[in-house]
Amino acid sequence: MNGLLLLLHRLWLLLVFVPLALVVTTLAVLGVISLRWLVGSKAAGRIVAARWARILAWLLPLRVSVRGRQNVDPSQAYVVVANHLSMLDILAVFGWSGLDLRWVLKRELRQLPLIGWGCQILGYVFVDRSNRDLAVEAINKAAGRLEPGEGMMFFPEGTRSKKGELLAFKMGAFKTAITQQMPVLPVSIVGTYRLMPSGSMFPKPGRAEIWIHPAIETTGLRRLDAQEIARQARDSINNGLQD
Repeated sequence: MNGLLLLLHRLWLLLVFVPLALVVTTLAVLGVISLRWLVGSKAAGRIVAARWARILAWLLPLRVSVRGRQNVDPSQAYVVVANHLSMLDILAVFGWSGLDLRWVLKRELRQLPLIGWGCQILGYVFVDRSNRDLAVEAINKAAGRLEPGEGMMFFPEGTRSKKGELLAFKMGAFKTAITQQMPVLPVSIVGTYRLMPSGSMFPKPGRAEIWIHPAIETTGLRRLDAQEIARQARDSINNGLQD
């Protein structure tokens, strides 16, 4: 983008996008709370969350395309793992994965007005990172409650990549998948780094892609096999980034 267009887009973000995003997010949380209270269904997240992400992406604007949607079996629950390049990754995966996702969040986020309550209703996992054993127990319990069409979402690099390269994977997601005997669904997120790299305050308009790879089965495996499952998932994700 040239200088003038960049300036106009930043003004759009500050004067239009941010206020609208706050309104849309508030309405989404109220919608989740109302649906859960009225019909008592976990479908509240599936009904609201993807629409929330798609509306915000449209306002940025961020256009997302999907490859490999046929690799998502709606009769199956998954541990979903993806590379992490940007804050935009959340919108891309939420809006276009086709799954009702559960996220692992810091315990402090539960205190946020409305948002913390809405996330708790949706079954997100709040963990105390200073107590690893309790965090692992909470994640495994939440994963064990997943229903068909739902996924537990992990960014196994543990942080956003500073330079866009794929970092080493931590083992937590893969140990959870093996403990629950649940397939791992690798997802490559492409293009978000150039639009909003780590440390940037202003996203640029543009296009991104998510590539959903074939699931990796964990049936019959033991926690000792987590390293091999992580290697397979990382290879799949890296192949999507190189294509």
